[in-house]
Amino acid sequence: MNFRASLRSSDMVQSLQRLSRVAQDHPIVGPYLEMVTRLPMYARLGADLARDPDVPAAAKASLVAAGAYAISPIDLVPGIIPIAGQMDDLAALLIAIRFAVRMTPKEVAYPHLERAGITTQQIDDDLKAVRDTTIWLARQVANGVRSLATNGATRVSANFRRWTARE
Repeated sequence: MNFRASLRSSDMVQSLQRLSRVAQDHPIVGPYLEMVTRLPMYARLGADLARDPDVPAAAKASLVAAGAYAISPIDLVPGIIPIAGQMDDLAALLIAIRFAVRMTPKEVAYPHLERAGITTQQIDDDLKAVRDTTIWLARQVANGVRSLATNGATRVSANFRRWTARE
């Protein structure tokens, strides 16, 4: 690797680190990023609950259904759309985990929660983070589309006036 390439990589890493610090302080994106860091813990919790013979069948079925939905190519929001495409999968998985924990007797569910390092409050907070991020993202997209439409209409109108003035 030459010096320029390493310099660019270093600059890029620093830019990403700055962006990460700003995002963590964001009132919507920050909690979402915290939730993302807990995904491996949620995976462990879901797998442990699904394997435990003391967990009710309905709870296990919800976990299996959410897992199948998450890996299915058929989604409410296509997975190819960055961030938004994963929101419905995350929501389905978190709702299934919350349902499974609530359906399972406390003496069975709480040891699983402790092993995974998750509390019921974190599950609720993470569901709120997914909801809030989805709403925020939808508003950002709507504002972008509105701005694009307004700017595009202004440009088309100006070009149309110039075109008609020539004749």
